[in-house]
Amino acid sequence: MIDMITGLLLLVTFIGLIIYCMKGGNLLVGFIAASIVWCIIGRVPMSTVVTDIFQTSVENYGKTIAIIVFGAWFGRVLVDTGIAGYIIKKTVELAGDMPLVTTLMLSIVCALIFTSAFGVGSVMAIGMIVLPILFSLGIDKKTALGAYLLAVAAGMYLNIAYVNQFFAVFPNVKYDDHYIRFAIIATIVHVAVMCAFIVFNYFRSKKGGKARAWAVGAAAEQKDAKSLGWYCVIVPFIPIIMVSFFKWQPIPSFLLGIFLGLLLTRNFASYSLAVEKIQKTLYDGIADSGLLIGMLYSVNIFQAAAKQVSPILQNLLGGIIPTAPVIILIAFCVLAPLALFRGPLMIWGSGIALVSIFQAMGVFSEMFLFALFLVPPVAIVASACPTQSWTMWGLSYAKLEPKQYIKTNLPWAWAILIIVEILAFVMIGNV
Repeated sequence: MIDMITGLLLLVTFIGLIIYCMKGGNLLVGFIAASIVWCIIGRVPMSTVVTDIFQTSVENYGKTIAIIVFGAWFGRVLVDTGIAGYIIKKTVELAGDMPLVTTLMLSIVCALIFTSAFGVGSVMAIGMIVLPILFSLGIDKKTALGAYLLAVAAGMYLNIAYVNQFFAVFPNVKYDDHYIRFAIIATIVHVAVMCAFIVFNYFRSKKGGKARAWAVGAAAEQKDAKSLGWYCVIVPFIPIIMVSFFKWQPIPSFLLGIFLGLLLTRNFASYSLAVEKIQKTLYDGIADSGLLIGMLYSVNIFQAAAKQVSPILQNLLGGIIPTAPVIILIAFCVLAPLALFRGPLMIWGSGIALVSIFQAMGVFSEMFLFALFLVPPVAIVASACPTQSWTMWGLSYAKLEPKQYIKTNLPWAWAILIIVEILAFVMIGNV
C-alpha cells in the first residue's frame, strides 16, 4: 500500500514536471527540483543522494561534456575563420540567379556543415549569413527560416557532439559503423523531406519565383574577410571522416579539424595571431555550450534519482504500459507532437522521466529505447519547436510568429519522424 501511494506521488510529480517544461520553465532548475522531490518521496538515503545522485552522475558525464566542448569549439572555428561563409558564398555563386535552386543548394550545404559544426552560436552565426541571402532572393520568411532550421536538424544524426549526449543515458550504445549507416540514411530522408518542403512552399508562396538581385556584401562576409582556397571545403567533414574511416576518437578528430581549419585559413601566419584565434574560438565555443552543459548535468542528476525509485515505478506501471516494442513505436509516431515544448517525448525535457520509467520496467532493450528517443529531438524539436534555443533566435531575427512557424514546419517534421523512427527501429532498435 505504501509503495502504491509512493508510486502515485512520483507520477503526480512527473506530470507536474511535464507541465512545467511545456510552459517554458527553466530546465536546469526543474530537473534538480524534481530530483530532490523524487528522492524525498522515494525515501532515498541521504548518503546515496549526495554521493551517487549529485556527485557520481555528474562526474560520469565528463567524457560527453568534453566532446560537446570540442564540437562547439570546432563549430566556432568554421564560422570565425570564414570557412562556413566561403562555402555558402560559393554555393550561391554556383546556383546563379535561380531562387529555388539557390535555396535548395544552400539548405543542403548547411545540412552538411552541421554534421560536424555544433553549438547555438554556430547556428546563429551561419544563419546570419544564410537568411539575409534567402530574404533578398524573395523567399518568404516562413519558408526561409523553416528550411534553414530543417537543414540544421538534418545534420544532427551524424553530428558526433550531438549524438554523444545520448550515451550518458544509454551507456552501451556506440557511435560505430552500425549506427553511422543508419545516420546516413536518416540524413538523406530528412534532407529529401526538407527539399520537398522548400519546393512546396516556394510555389505556394505569393513571392515564389520573384527573385530580386542580391549582393554578397555584409550578409556573406565574415569578420576576417579574406580569399580562401577551395581546399577549405573539406574542413567541416574532417571529424566525421576521421571517426568513420580511420576509427579515431571524437576529441582528436575535432582537434585535427580545428588545426587544419586555422592552418588552411592562414591563422598560423604568426604566433600572436594563432594564440588569439585559438583563445577566442575556444572561449566562444564554451560560451555557446555553457547553458546546454548545465541542462545536461541536471538531466543526469534527475536520471540518477529516477534509477533509485525505479523499483517503485516498475511495480506500479509494469502491467499498464504495453511491452510490445511495435506498439510503443506506433504510439511515438502518432503522438509525435508531444515532443514539442519539452513534452514527454523529448528526452532533453520531461521525456527523461519517461526514459527512466521505460528503463525501470526492464523489458525494452537499450538499443530500442535509444532509437526511439533519438528521433523526436531532431525531427520534431529542432525542426519545428519554438523552444529550441536557436529557433527562438531565428523567430526573433525573421520577425516570425511561433504559431506560424509551428503551422508551417510541424507537418513536415512529423513526416520525417515517422519515416526515421521506422528506419531506426528496423536498422538499430531491433538488434
